[in-house]
Amino acid sequence: MLRFSVGTTGAFVLCEWMAWQPSALAAVLAAVLLSSLPSAPPLKVGFGLVLVMALWAWLAFFLTTLLGEALHILFGILAVGMFLAFFGLARAKGQLPLTILLVCFATIPVVTLALPAPYEDVFPKAFVRAMALAVVFTWITFAIWPRPSPKPPDPPGAALASPIAAAVCGIVIVLPVMLIYLMYEITNAIPVLLTTVLLVAQMTEERGAASARGKMIGNFLGGMIAVGAFYVLTVVPSLATLALISFIIGFYFSRLIVGGGVRGGNALLAYNMTIVILGLALLKGPQNSGTWGARLVQFALASIFAVGMMKLLWPRLKRPRPIPTN
Repeated sequence: MLRFSVGTTGAFVLCEWMAWQPSALAAVLAAVLLSSLPSAPPLKVGFGLVLVMALWAWLAFFLTTLLGEALHILFGILAVGMFLAFFGLARAKGQLPLTILLVCFATIPVVTLALPAPYEDVFPKAFVRAMALAVVFTWITFAIWPRPSPKPPDPPGAALASPIAAAVCGIVIVLPVMLIYLMYEITNAIPVLLTTVLLVAQMTEERGAASARGKMIGNFLGGMIAVGAFYVLTVVPSLATLALISFIIGFYFSRLIVGGGVRGGNALLAYNMTIVILGLALLKGPQNSGTWGARLVQFALASIFAVGMMKLLWPRLKRPRPIPTN
């Protein structure tokens, strides 16, 4: 619990201190690593994660800059890449690298197309930096608390009987959210798209939407906790106060995450929502409270859409196939 709290807090506070935006991205990636790894990753694994992030982030960026004038071709290629990633998740293959691909392909093209030319390459760099910080803080916290995690390892999931149908479901959920943000040129697309992708990817890993309601409630409560934390921070605005609040939030959610299972997965998603909304609130500031309040509504709508589509489509994937008769 201390390892999770200190690692995520360190990544988040450092990004806020250095004005590295989006500041919550490093904390979210650190949370994913610290909640899933039983021990410190070897050097080659840590550098490999940064390399994978760099590969997918810059590939998404170069595809966008090359095909920005032909959006139908660009989104066709992105759809194919995300289809293959969801297909791999449905077959229980390469969970972390494929999830990173989904995050990059869903967020970087939308934001790159919305930003002016001098700032186009900001977000690929931010993604690589966030993964590097997540790996570094994972190493630091495991060095301080080297005991293996008591969290029971999640059992390996069996591949779905119809991974193609599962991949189609993933595309049907994520692609419309991307198109909506592109249509309205909303530059703060990263937090909502990031949360949507992680929500859908985790439900794909769990092979069903049985815990969809818990995920939606967790996301909503996480947003409410973030709003409350922001108002507490405005009373004593300082980096030390932010660190204390972030640590308390991380410590609370780590109590649930360490238990593992569906409840632990829901708690991780709720923590991600909390820290993302808090980072967005800090970016907008109190004078723009209505703006980041609207972002909270966007989170809720995106979560409801993703969960609703999963509950609608997923049972059709699990229908038993008819037995042929002679």
